[in-house]
Amino acid sequence: MFGAPVATDLTRPQALRSRFALPVFGAGMVSAVAYGPDAVLAALRSGAQQDAFLVMAGGVVVILVLIGSAYASQVRAFPHERGDYGVVRDRLGQRFGMITGASLLIDYLFTVSIAVSAIAQIVVFVLPSWRGAEAALAVMVLAFMTLANLRGVRDRRRVLLTVWHGFLVVLAALAVVGLVGRGADRVGTVAAESPETWTVLLAYAGAVASGAVMATGLEHLASSGPYHAEPRGKRASRTLLTAVFAAAVAFFVVSWLAWMYRLSGWSSGSILMQVSERVFGNTIGVWVVGVSAVAILYAAANSVFRRFSRLTGLLASDGVLPRQMAMRNDRLVLRGAILLVAVLAATIVVLLDASVSRLVHMFIIGVFTAIVLSQRAMIEWTTAKLKLATQPRERWLLQTRRILHMVTSVVAVGVLAVTAVFNFANGAWIAIVLIVLVVVMMHAIRRHYAAVKEDIALDRDAKAPSPPSATHGIVLVAQMHRPALHALAYAKAARHSTLKAVTVQINRGAALALQRRWATMDLGAPLVVLDSPYRDVVGPMLDYVKTMHRASPREAVFVYVPEYLVGHWWEQLLHNRSTARLRAQLLSVPNVVVSAVPWMLESARREGPVDDLVARGPEPQ
Repeated sequence: MFGAPVATDLTRPQALRSRFALPVFGAGMVSAVAYGPDAVLAALRSGAQQDAFLVMAGGVVVILVLIGSAYASQVRAFPHERGDYGVVRDRLGQRFGMITGASLLIDYLFTVSIAVSAIAQIVVFVLPSWRGAEAALAVMVLAFMTLANLRGVRDRRRVLLTVWHGFLVVLAALAVVGLVGRGADRVGTVAAESPETWTVLLAYAGAVASGAVMATGLEHLASSGPYHAEPRGKRASRTLLTAVFAAAVAFFVVSWLAWMYRLSGWSSGSILMQVSERVFGNTIGVWVVGVSAVAILYAAANSVFRRFSRLTGLLASDGVLPRQMAMRNDRLVLRGAILLVAVLAATIVVLLDASVSRLVHMFIIGVFTAIVLSQRAMIEWTTAKLKLATQPRERWLLQTRRILHMVTSVVAVGVLAVTAVFNFANGAWIAIVLIVLVVVMMHAIRRHYAAVKEDIALDRDAKAPSPPSATHGIVLVAQMHRPALHALAYAKAARHSTLKAVTVQINRGAALALQRRWATMDLGAPLVVLDSPYRDVVGPMLDYVKTMHRASPREAVFVYVPEYLVGHWWEQLLHNRSTARLRAQLLSVPNVVVSAVPWMLESARREGPVDDLVARGPEPQ
């Protein structure tokens, strides 16, 4: 279903030329044009300041260019795949690294949720009859995206190149037609009112902070260094700045058209689609804009899937997430991370009914927490470099970069504070709670792995452990049948010091019948019958094994438990329940080894080409 296995050697990053690296890593930034203007206009609408839309859009562009310049400096210094997490962990320590990692994971989670919700919003705009099904549409897109990522399609470069440039060409055409088609029937613009009240000031601050959602994808670009040709830092920095410039221009163009056509933000549908409807009318042009926007949003969400997987792999390798999340399957895919982000994103989309306006505030918390910490780490790095620099030009460049990171840090803190305080009730609290929970979980996992490492570590004078003085075999027999004799045969092959078959008496008649049948067969092992007045199979068996262990603590006990292999999942519910409980409890007894001896039922033999001899195993002697 997902394709042939892929060799491990193909995990090496491919060095991309700039024209391919730009759409591969820059789709996220440009895709934010589909919902960024909506966030700005929604904040201005709360203070009835829609006339200030263009000015606020300019403020967002300034913030975007500032943060982009700071990240360009960062990727020049650290052109590795670890991105913000690696920079913060190396410069500020593991504790702040975990906060950054948790913030980025939540950021990616909400980015995927926003992207698929925006896709559903666009589909509903061009197909109004589907209104009310936004959440279902978003989940369907997520399902398709998940299957595509589980398959691990490798070469997307040319498709992404077409999608990225196609979207920008469509926006350019939208701007030209919008400017040319503006006639006397359009309502003239009105200057924005002076900010005379706190409501207006809060609307302005909220608009600029909400517009910072355009920083979507910056961290992905900052971690793209290994995928560029040498010099990687310089090339990755150039790719990042180009993507930032393209996203800033696209955002300002859409905002300018919305301001020029006097969109108030009260109509349904995204600002991009409302602008296209005003510019093109109810024509094929609206569909072209919608299709190109859906394509770029899908590409952006798809890239976040990959980045989420890589980040969880890095965190797992550092021992703050379960280590199995760093294991790739035969398609070179981190399957656990992909399924995790898909399930969580689908849950968020359903709970919030695919509301882009609410998801935006949740996204900003995660991304700007990571930005604040990464800029603090870069300030530390430039300060350390300045102490060692001797050349005047080198010192001037480092001082300039340090000032850049300081200013960016202050601006990022302001955006984060405004979003956390004024949008707390609108959903920002959810992101804050999730980040705190993930950080707490990471600390617990890290402490657990540290304790396990200390517990199992070898001492300097460690020697090979001495073998048990004797081994005793016990075969659990519930009734006289082929699986029980099969387990007995394997126990005989181990040549234990003693070997016994043990049954638990639940029904006296059945136990007597088993004893008579056992006596008539020369099986080479005595049968021990344990009484169970309360009809419990596990308790008496557990007490018997513990008694043997207490009698000879240095001797080992091997318990052989027959277990059925079934051909259908639902059959598993009908078998092996008692044996599973017994095995789970016996594993806690010292010097006890539990061996599950498999027996294939007919349904399992039908499912695969297994002959009867292999299924049954050797006949008992």
